[in-house]
Amino acid sequence: MFESGSTNKGEITKMRSKSVVKMLTFLTVVGIVTFWGTQANSQTVNTFIEAIEVRSPAPAITPEVYNGPQTVKALMNAFDGAYNQRYSKAKVMALCEDSVVYSSELAVSGEIDARYSRVEWLRMLLQRGITIEDFDDYRIYLSKRHTLAFLEDNPDLQKIGFLDMPLVEDREAYKVAYINKLVHDKVQKSLKQIERLKAQIERSEKHLVRAKKQSNLKQFNQTQAKLENAKKRLEETRRRLKGVQEALERRQKPTPPSEQPYRNIRKRSPYPPL
Repeated sequence: MFESGSTNKGEITKMRSKSVVKMLTFLTVVGIVTFWGTQANSQTVNTFIEAIEVRSPAPAITPEVYNGPQTVKALMNAFDGAYNQRYSKAKVMALCEDSVVYSSELAVSGEIDARYSRVEWLRMLLQRGITIEDFDDYRIYLSKRHTLAFLEDNPDLQKIGFLDMPLVEDREAYKVAYINKLVHDKVQKSLKQIERLKAQIERSEKHLVRAKKQSNLKQFNQTQAKLENAKKRLEETRRRLKGVQEALERRQKPTPPSEQPYRNIRKRSPYPPL
């Protein structure tokens, strides 16, 4: 789909299942998705894997919960050193029938940064309301650059709209579409989490009433703690979701004429003053 000339083209190889499992033992799996009957180049894609290789040294200390500014500079100061120290490379694979594997492998520093700047990547996510609350968030969102590279380097997967990506000819537009998909997936995940938490709260409230009737103080205190925790998580999830939705709404609104840059700057005459 894109012009040839990009580095590190995706590979189509044959690999036995045992070899894949052995390779994954050295990687931290970011995500595994199972498909049913997705066709690519006359092959059926059954499984999609995103994984990242862990270095042996322990990572630098990072905050368990990040409460700092949601800015590129602040996030990189908090997490980037640990990310570089902890991980070496990421591997993305689509496993097909007949042991055919579409794969891509790039170092977390240098190779992938040359294709998608960390600064620009984080900026695009933050502009769309994504918040990074801990090191896992940072790791997962940066590793998604490898998935985009994998898709760009495998035109067969682009043609079938693999991972629900639209068919876009322009490379920059394809990147924006992928970023937007990450945000959409986050919104959908938050909506599902809200429904699960609401159901959990409803169950806990019923258990609380039952424990009170039975004068079971231990069960009452445990259920009350779970209920308060669920309510706190629900409030936090709603807050994050609202932030994403508001950011997306701001991006859809046209810039008012009064706020357009240079509108009120008077053009200088090409002629000398009288």
